[in-house]
Amino acid sequence: MFKMKKKQKLILKRKIDHIVDQCPGISRETAEEYLKTSNNDVQQAIAKYNAKGGHETDDVESQVLTPKTDATAVPSVNGDTATPKGPPDVPVAVEPTAPEPAVPELVAPEPAAPEPAALEPIVEPEPEPEPAPEPEPEPVAPEPVVEKIPQFDFQHYHSLPRIPIPNRTGSHSLDGFSVEGIISAIQKGSPAADLRDLLSALKKRDANKLEEILNAEVEGFPAVFFVVETNDADLVRYWIKYGGNPNATHGPRRFPLLAFAIMRGIGSRPRATKTVETLLRLGASPHVIPQIYYDPFDRDLRGSWVADEESYVIADDTQPWCTLEVRRHLVTALSLTQRYRLYQASKLNAVSGREQTLVLRKNADEILGLHQTIIGQAMAAYSLRKSFFIHLAMPTRKPLVLLFAGPKGHGKSELANRLGYLLSSELANVDCADFKYEDELFGPKSPQQGYDLGSSLNNFLARNAGRRSIVFMDEFEKFDPTIRSTFLIPFDQGEYTDRRNTQKVDCSKTIWILTTNMFDGIIHEICEGRGETSSNPNLGPEDLTLRRLLGHRLLKESIACFGSPLACRITEIIPFLPFNREEQALLADRCIMEMEAKIAEPIVKATNPDDDKLVGNVHLQMTDNAAVCTHIADNYYLPELGARSISRGVDATITNPLVNWYLEDGDDFTEDQAHTHFRVGMNKSNEVMVWPVTRALDSTTLLDLS
Repeated sequence: MFKMKKKQKLILKRKIDHIVDQCPGISRETAEEYLKTSNNDVQQAIAKYNAKGGHETDDVESQVLTPKTDATAVPSVNGDTATPKGPPDVPVAVEPTAPEPAVPELVAPEPAAPEPAALEPIVEPEPEPEPAPEPEPEPVAPEPVVEKIPQFDFQHYHSLPRIPIPNRTGSHSLDGFSVEGIISAIQKGSPAADLRDLLSALKKRDANKLEEILNAEVEGFPAVFFVVETNDADLVRYWIKYGGNPNATHGPRRFPLLAFAIMRGIGSRPRATKTVETLLRLGASPHVIPQIYYDPFDRDLRGSWVADEESYVIADDTQPWCTLEVRRHLVTALSLTQRYRLYQASKLNAVSGREQTLVLRKNADEILGLHQTIIGQAMAAYSLRKSFFIHLAMPTRKPLVLLFAGPKGHGKSELANRLGYLLSSELANVDCADFKYEDELFGPKSPQQGYDLGSSLNNFLARNAGRRSIVFMDEFEKFDPTIRSTFLIPFDQGEYTDRRNTQKVDCSKTIWILTTNMFDGIIHEICEGRGETSSNPNLGPEDLTLRRLLGHRLLKESIACFGSPLACRITEIIPFLPFNREEQALLADRCIMEMEAKIAEPIVKATNPDDDKLVGNVHLQMTDNAAVCTHIADNYYLPELGARSISRGVDATITNPLVNWYLEDGDDFTEDQAHTHFRVGMNKSNEVMVWPVTRALDSTTLLDLS
């Protein structure tokens, strides 16, 4: 009961705070009265107040005709008292009052002279004891001066100021490059690679000064806000990697960079999602966003939800930026995948200080955010990261050799690609089914014809000698045993012989990733009956037990399949498990965003019809995001195909109907044709529906429709 009353008081306080925030000049007492007369509806209370011209009470006459006495004086913020004034537009009528009667002084009258009497001995009266002194009242500490936070104006964040190229460099500059000049170049479309090269050069000159530049303010905003505004994840990546603060805030309400990135996604979900993922994996705290918005992550946030009493509990003194207007934008902008990334980041255990120092010294710090780049497969990401840490801490000539085992479409290729991206390492893809002979893979030996040309893999290893690189060999079991035997020396000694010139190549820093689908049945057999895996990125005791069990069993199978000489050279076998229901829905969301980005590109009518791009200038608005994706997952996911089955489901339910609408709508294709808008959501029959809309839907329209 106590907790319930406490929560009700907190909700009431937040509602009054919001009315005071939206109605300048209103007192808290008046705000509470308006709230009571509006059935505790905040918006109705604000509307009533505004309808009366912003007056303090309903009865204006009672306010202006009644003289204020000292007893009704209102303490000001500096401790003085100020008499409340009536509305400035209404003349104050004061009734004449009679003068107050004088209060007589309380003076004792002099006693009358006594009659003379007989002489009697005078007896001195005993002196009365002096009364004890009154205790001095304890001094009352003055009330602290409360600084009023300015009213929040969300319009500031719709479009940041355009920054011209400065005429001269200011205090925040290095080698002639100022923060204003860099931001101006970014706004004009400077690519991420140019920013990376510039920041790398400036860091070598003065790393501390560069960090100061990257965290300076431009036109009152932290510079990183301008970078995030571009929705270019690579620009954001390099800005933070070289010293920018991913937890920057703006203004007295401390509007967080992460919230700004989320709300930039209302018009561009795919790009904004990558930006949010980048900020989180590079250290942005998910806790600046109220937890109620992403835990649980697999529910839809409807427009009416922000008006529920539960949402008022989220705004406390640590989140003064989270006003009702902002909450409405959050509901519209947060996609299923973004909520999942926030949930992941909030649950992920912190790395140790030694692990952090290790990866920083080895220039591999971005691998700490590996979980934030893939969907599910927490066990695989955990195993890969731990193996990599050990390899960095205890370097040997023997390279890191990993076997990714699991069914098709469950993230093996994606995890390898993300590893290469995070390590900024070149990656070579080898489809093992394409090679039947050793010479096809490595190139002919001298003096055979063409030996001096080498091969793609041969030249890749030579080009990356002594450097970190990745070789990804898909379906390794399809190699002929004679080809597999050629890897015994590179896997064991970290050395390879260049076919072009017979020189030794150092491949000790090469990460070899082999994949196989041969053990799918064993993985399903061991996992069956254990229930779905958790979406929590941390491994619990049961997960670690399952990992050890799978490792033992898969090693035995690898020896039987590849032979013990090769199997014993594998550093670790990493299992990939079937996706759970939540992860299946996330896969659907990813497929939808990929399609969304593709159809948003401009129309191209090329000279060669084969180069045409005729479906374009199309924009998609998602409502019921989680419900749509869950419906697709429930009806189309197949464990044997994984993400590929989800992709087929997205095509069947969204892409194909949308393209049909698009083709039936116009007379011809033109590169300057008007933009087309479609909406995707659930109908009353709980089916996915796609239909065109006549205009772009902003956040307010989407809230009304939901």
